[in-house]
Amino acid sequence: MTHPQSSRQLHIHVAGPDGPGILAEAMELIDSSHWRVVDIKQFVFNGLLNLSLFLEGGESSSPAPIKTAFNDYSKKSGLKVHVYPLQEPQLLDSPYKHRTVVTVLGEQITAETLRDLTQTFASLDINILRIEQLDSGDHHVMEFVIGTRSPTQVVEAMDELVRFKETHAVDIAVQEDTLFRRNKRLVVLDADMTFLQCEVIDELGKLAGVEAEMKDVTSRAMSGKIPFKTALKKRVALLKGLPVSKLRGLTRNLPLTPGAEEMVKILQHLGHKVAIVSGGFQIFIDHLKKKYGLDYGFANQLKIEGKRLTGELEGEIVDAPAKARILKSLARENGISLKQVAAVGDGANDIQMLAQAGLGIAFNAKPIVQKHARASINISNLGLILYFLGIDGKDLKELREIVKTAPRKRSIRI
Repeated sequence: MTHPQSSRQLHIHVAGPDGPGILAEAMELIDSSHWRVVDIKQFVFNGLLNLSLFLEGGESSSPAPIKTAFNDYSKKSGLKVHVYPLQEPQLLDSPYKHRTVVTVLGEQITAETLRDLTQTFASLDINILRIEQLDSGDHHVMEFVIGTRSPTQVVEAMDELVRFKETHAVDIAVQEDTLFRRNKRLVVLDADMTFLQCEVIDELGKLAGVEAEMKDVTSRAMSGKIPFKTALKKRVALLKGLPVSKLRGLTRNLPLTPGAEEMVKILQHLGHKVAIVSGGFQIFIDHLKKKYGLDYGFANQLKIEGKRLTGELEGEIVDAPAKARILKSLARENGISLKQVAAVGDGANDIQMLAQAGLGIAFNAKPIVQKHARASINISNLGLILYFLGIDGKDLKELREIVKTAPRKRSIRI
């Protein structure tokens, strides 16, 4: 927006104890003048009002009468009022027009953490446009809307924030401030060490008597040291001869990550679809899908002969590229943008899937995954991802009460 050189501008700031009618009284004073309202910003913090009015008038508009009117109003109301005539015409669009939301989560966000975070922003020429506290109970969650002069500054900020997390006990999510940020419709989850608090294939290794060999291959695969597909085939081969009955017994004892079931109920109450896309095995994912009412479940198919595992797989292997393809396919099937998808995972084979989603969250993840993700959580509570979807503590408390008594959603057959 441009302004003619003949225009005049005023910024009026009103502060003090909040109450009904303050804005109406301010509008009455402005209406009787020759100034027009171009922009308004107002918020109330701890019962205190902060009201800013941006006014514009023609060359003949004098600031003196409206300044006198507001000074009189200040004396009468007890509110503090400042009227600032702007010497040079101001553009409404800030030079820091590229907006990004940074959500910070921790058991405690200290003054030291806030000091260092805001100094990090300042060092990168990043302006803080708004700060909102989402929760301050068991977890402290704050949301910063920041502005940058160019989109490339956000990339620089991401690198700095990754380093910031290494020295401060907080988790951080970085998202574009678009209409899609609070409009997610699909959440795609990895299973092992994400939805579940175990690596199922390692548990199978225990049953087959090959625990040490299995854990070694799993660790190298999840850290990205060997290709996932190669590692999967090696591990499945170790299971040759294992009775299927032992797999079915294991399904009944899979440890769920804290917060997972409640998170599913809340997401589905809000209209989200929930999917598990796993590099594990379909027999376990089918069980989770049915038990917790998930909408979709994809995993690898173990080959069985004579009620025992053959040590081989059937069909397409769900590796890193396959996970990304499935996520995109689910978005198309549901008629939504990839920006409306959130994905959560912990291993190297999740990186491509996290990159495809509008919000990719590294959950208790390996360092290589955290470096590639725009968000991370290092607390073993899957429900914390709800904060990254823009849900505040007050709404979360109400949602928890609602889903306690809500019937479980039946899973969609695929």
